[in-house]
Amino acid sequence: MKMRTTPIALVSIFLLGNLYASAQKLPAVQKASVYAPVGIKIDGRGTEWTGKYQAKNSATLLTYVMSNDDENLYLTIQAEGTAALGKIFHGGISLLVKNKVDKNAKPVRITYPLVTVTERSDIVIPLRDKDNNIDSVMIAVNQAIGKSAKKIAIEGIDEITDPDVSVYNDLGLKAAVEVDATRTMTFEYKVPLKYIKHLMDATSTFDYSIIVNGVKLEKNSVVVAGSAIGGGGASFSGGGGGGAPMSVTISPVGGDIFSPTDLKATYTLAKK
Repeated sequence: MKMRTTPIALVSIFLLGNLYASAQKLPAVQKASVYAPVGIKIDGRGTEWTGKYQAKNSATLLTYVMSNDDENLYLTIQAEGTAALGKIFHGGISLLVKNKVDKNAKPVRITYPLVTVTERSDIVIPLRDKDNNIDSVMIAVNQAIGKSAKKIAIEGIDEITDPDVSVYNDLGLKAAVEVDATRTMTFEYKVPLKYIKHLMDATSTFDYSIIVNGVKLEKNSVVVAGSAIGGGGASFSGGGGGGAPMSVTISPVGGDIFSPTDLKATYTLAKK
């Protein structure tokens, strides 16, 4: 029996091929400077960037675009798959801005989202079951995010002495995240340029890293099936007798969540 290829099917195949080819062309780190669109919003939706992401990084499992206007630096990131999201919600994603010339200069580090173990479960677990109605999943997960992801951790900004601030702060720092109908999460960050200007050279260029932190293990903690137990209270003797306490890891699944992954690149501010 011969299969007929309809014009609609041909168009669909063509579009899918183009989308696949476009995705394949993205470099591992962003190469170009991008001026942010007028009216850009930090709402976790990233609608301004559909089809305009600049890099897809296999080490971090992140697709991203960095941009700027005259006042702010913006970072928009997409992540999909429960493995990537599970790691992100263990320790957040950090944007680390560094001086390109003076390696001893104190960098600025912005980390988001910050949630507890229980809050993380409410966000990640509903995404695992592909049979769940996606509309219900979106509502439940975005409500859980709204209740929990309310803090931005900050390091290296002299004007801000608190270790973290609310996402509703009046300092100009903003961050947001939402999940969409494809179970893809979009993370958005806004950092006023005044906080990182001192880290730029004469050409308005700086180094940066994007880090997926994962789980931070305490000394002498034990990891069983991907969960840390103890943290000083659970130790084992080595060498058969009287050895020094040591950390033991038993992690048949998800071991990579204990190792931070990052990408490193350089960005020059775009001019309008």
